[in-house]
Amino acid sequence: MEESVKRIASQGSILEAGKQRHYLLKYGLGLNMDKQATYTIIAGCNNPFALFEPFKAFLELLKLFDVDYTFLKKEFCCGNLAYREIPREERPKLEEYSKQFIENNLKQARKLGSRAVVTFCNVCCFLYNRFFGSEYEGMRILYYPEFLLETMKGKPRLDKSVAYYEGCYRYQRDLAPGAKINLKSNHELLRRIQDLKVSQVPSNLCCMDSAQKIIDEVNNLRVNTLVTSCTGCFAVLDVISKLAGGKPEVKYITEILLEAYK
Repeated sequence: MEESVKRIASQGSILEAGKQRHYLLKYGLGLNMDKQATYTIIAGCNNPFALFEPFKAFLELLKLFDVDYTFLKKEFCCGNLAYREIPREERPKLEEYSKQFIENNLKQARKLGSRAVVTFCNVCCFLYNRFFGSEYEGMRILYYPEFLLETMKGKPRLDKSVAYYEGCYRYQRDLAPGAKINLKSNHELLRRIQDLKVSQVPSNLCCMDSAQKIIDEVNNLRVNTLVTSCTGCFAVLDVISKLAGGKPEVKYITEILLEAYK
């Protein structure tokens, strides 16, 4: 645990790619960094790499909705990856560090004059909420679908049939007991897309042990697209789908929303 904490403190992430993330965001994607802005976006450690297409779709939505945003040059990891390395009895100590790292991000956002912090990572949103609730010193903490509902423009339309898998959030709830996330915002986001027909995949299935069952459920519904809004679920289900020949295709909710604007 000590080594993980040192890495987060020094480079913002437990991953060796911590510094590369900054270069990708600022120079590769040309994003605003450490800028005075209404919204500060928390990208997450791995999302810009492992979920590049969903993340890129999210960025395109920022431009489409003319959002006044910034990312942080030194974004600190919430501790997610470190939690996975340690036995449960060591969690209380890591939680102290985790709260400190999250508060470092919130303090940076406050200095930048942001009215809200937006978490793109599904583990971040649970831990932020667990430690600080829905706001920090008057600055709101938003789950990214809530943010998209708040900033979206026009009337997106997509004549398509999809299956939506909410995710069980078993891991997140175990990590952040008591956290209250507005998961209804995912459903409302899909409902706002005119002509989109959505079938539900049972959310009691978990991608960590029932990924193939989830894929089978979608194929039984006779739709070609599976939509998810959990970063972890997307990573797992996208791999399982591709191993099976790409049926169904797995899309992130940001990709579907962007498609509805094209």
